[in-house]
Amino acid sequence: MKKIFVFLLFFVFVSIMAQEVRRDSVVWNGAVSHYLILSKEGEQFKQKPLFFFCQGSLARPLQILVSKEMGYPILPFELATITRDYHLVIVNKPALPLSEYVQNLKEDLTYPKVGLPPKQYIVNNHLDFYYKRNNHIIKKLVKQNWVDAKKIVVAGHSEGSYIALQMAKHNSKISHLIYSGGNPLGRMMSIIHMSRQAPDEEEDWVQDDLKDWKKIVENRKALETHQENTSFYSYSLSQNFIPDLLQLKIPILVTYGTKDQNGIFNDYLQVVAIQENKKNFTFKSYFNCEHNFFPIENGKPNHSKSNWDQVAQYWVQWIASKSSMQ
Repeated sequence: MKKIFVFLLFFVFVSIMAQEVRRDSVVWNGAVSHYLILSKEGEQFKQKPLFFFCQGSLARPLQILVSKEMGYPILPFELATITRDYHLVIVNKPALPLSEYVQNLKEDLTYPKVGLPPKQYIVNNHLDFYYKRNNHIIKKLVKQNWVDAKKIVVAGHSEGSYIALQMAKHNSKISHLIYSGGNPLGRMMSIIHMSRQAPDEEEDWVQDDLKDWKKIVENRKALETHQENTSFYSYSLSQNFIPDLLQLKIPILVTYGTKDQNGIFNDYLQVVAIQENKKNFTFKSYFNCEHNFFPIENGKPNHSKSNWDQVAQYWVQWIASKSSMQ
């Protein structure tokens, strides 16, 4: 692919010392995945619902360290927004270290600094692995007496939105779905749309995209370990997800920026949801914001103005409003 999705991190050092942090791991399909359970300080054993957040793309460790005391934010919003009322669960990518120092990572903060990620990451980096592994973890956690199993919220942004959707589709214990920044028509349509919208688009760009897609389809069953993203990875994320969304009966919140390459596809999803008289959908668009909710100013994202805290606060308010109606 000529065009690469770039997901920005906030270059702000933060601490998670205000949270109670529990670390655990699970083996799924031969790969170890570490995960964190974050709780409000002093309330790690207080019964609360789960808020399960699904990571986006790229082989990044959950905890990227600058020193023993300082590191990059685990999530782009204030953790206390979630941990005030929930136990927050975040799972690392398979076969990657949970924590790694920034000097041991590539410039884009992916692991390792040189070469490809571990083989067990490459072969398991696809939609089927992620949703099945995550639901396995939920099955384990709901048995704990500090989990209120009546409310299990799953949220995902970007690539994580597809994972969250499939978790909800296959797990009846999930009570609320937050589908953020995804494309309900899949990743390949986002790539084609980016080509069409590029001001310097060349005549053959979309044809090249379609040639790439043909190769992906042809090679989707091949065991590929020579590249970080396999054909099956791209294939699994490039489906039409609208039927899966429409079949769900639980409350669904769709959030997106209107200037995101995926924005128009979420507008289309809203058209279909209205047409199908789906009352369990809520749509929240952020005007003039791009994929990660940064406002567009003078044609470019202003990375000094983050809207992520407002987005997360709306998530929590929405869950509360839907829970009171159930």
